[in-house]
Amino acid sequence: MDELFNPNLLYSKLFIITFIELLILIAILSLKKAYKEKLKILTPLNISFNLFGLSLLILFGLVLLTLNFFIYQYSSFTLMILTAVIISILYIEMGIILSRNFFSKFFDDQLPKEIIYFIGFILMINAGYFTIMFILKIIKANSLI
Repeated sequence: MDELFNPNLLYSKLFIITFIELLILIAILSLKKAYKEKLKILTPLNISFNLFGLSLLILFGLVLLTLNFFIYQYSSFTLMILTAVIISILYIEMGIILSRNFFSKFFDDQLPKEIIYFIGFILMINAGYFTIMFILKIIKANSLI
C-alpha cells in the first residue's frame, strides 16, 4: 500500500480526506435537524447549527486531521482502513435516518419496515463504497490537476 500512497502533496490529500468526512458529518447533522431525529450510532454527538456548533465542527475536523496525519506516519494502509471505517459508520447512520423518514414516506408505508431499512442500508453502503474509491483516487494522485 505504501507504493500506492504517493507522498506528494501529503498535507493536501489529508486535508481533502478530512474535508470529505466532515461534509458527510454535516449532511448527517442537517438530516437530523430536518427530520428532528435522534442519532442512533453517533449518540454523544449533539451539534447544533450555531456559532458553538460551528466551532465544535472545526475542532472535530482539526482533531481528525491530526489523527489522520499521525496514523499516516505509522502506516498508510492503517489510514485507509480508518478512513473506510469512519465513512462506513457515517453512511450507516445516514442510512438509518433516511430509512426511518425519507424512504418510509417515499414508499408510502406499503413496504415492511425491514425492507425499507434494507433498501436504505444498501444505498448508503454503495454511497460509502464510491466515496472510498474516490478517496483512493485522491490518494494515488501525483498532482492536484
